Amino acid sequence: MTQAPTIKRRRSEKEGLQRILLAARGEFCRAGLAGAKLDVIALEAEVSKQLIHHYFRAKEELYVAVMDDASASAIEELSNLDYENHEPAAAMRLFLHGVFDLFIRWPFLAGLLNGQSLYGGEHIPECRELIERSPALMKRLVKILEAGQRSGIFKNDVEPDAIFGAAMMVTIGCFTNGKILSSLVTLDLSSQENTKFWREFSVKFVLDALRP
Repeated sequence: MTQAPTIKRRRSEKEGLQRILLAARGEFCRAGLAGAKLDVIALEAEVSKQLIHHYFRAKEELYVAVMDDASASAIEELSNLDYENHEPAAAMRLFLHGVFDLFIRWPFLAGLLNGQSLYGGEHIPECRELIERSPALMKRLVKILEAGQRSGIFKNDVEPDAIFGAAMMVTIGCFTNGKILSSLVTLDLSSQENTKFWREFSVKFVLDALRP
């Protein structure tokens, strides 16, 4: 007789936690870790401030939870793509388009990354989902690179970590540094048309850099 109320309570607690994470994500993107207010998060999540402290001892702990939740969702999305049934160049394009499209669908990713840049990435090691799950995805991507090298599609003198790091920076640069770039070149990366242009240009740029 007590099972149903217990299940209902657990579901309610889970929903409350998700509302907290969602509200915190918006507040951290708006104000950053230093400027974010727990009072604002509680109001937006429609929970008490005491409930937030029930789950998280400090604001920084909540910040890490938001980062970890976003990382887990991104890694899961990218891991679900079927790279193995594409030839190497197409598989690489699939991955980079996948990354780009995540930032289109989830604008908060750029806000979280830019916020973390202010702290030199010091909270990234605390994101357990990212640390535990990203190596498996990277192994799959390295296999794509190696397959392209064996077939002569990609050149051999590239270091995997370097090429993927550069590829990510180029691909998502319009989201993380778009305003800065737009002040240096005559390309408004905030417009929808130019965002579509950058989606194709950046991926072609990476693939051209990989070809012999």
